[in-house]
Amino acid sequence: MLYDPRVGVAVEPPNEPGAPGHDQLQAIGSGEGRPPMPELAAASWLDAEAHRHGARLETVGLTMNGGHKELVLWNVPTMLIEPGVRLLKELGTYVLAGGELTDGDVMQMRADLPCLIGVHDPDPTGDDPVRIVFLA
Repeated sequence: MLYDPRVGVAVEPPNEPGAPGHDQLQAIGSGEGRPPMPELAAASWLDAEAHRHGARLETVGLTMNGGHKELVLWNVPTMLIEPGVRLLKELGTYVLAGGELTDGDVMQMRADLPCLIGVHDPDPTGDDPVRIVFLA
């Protein structure tokens, strides 16, 4: 897949001071104050309601080059940052080529597997980025 070079992706890793989940990550890594495994296992990683832990990925360039709001992925495990960046670049390329992503859209991203994403824009008239939500 060729990506439009105007689409960049900014990554906020969870080890950045002030990032959501930073304190939990520090406790897990140090062993001091580490939550018990049942509590860690109950934490939802695919939560799209808020950025709670993991990395935050956001496109850079859609607003400037195409007038579309930027796209964001929340709560991305660090081992999935690279595929998340590819996903956002693919969607950004689609948008800059004239495709539309609007609130409520569902897209299948692969032909061979059920790989569905949803598009959620909680504030269509605002500047907040459009959230990409993993569905399957």
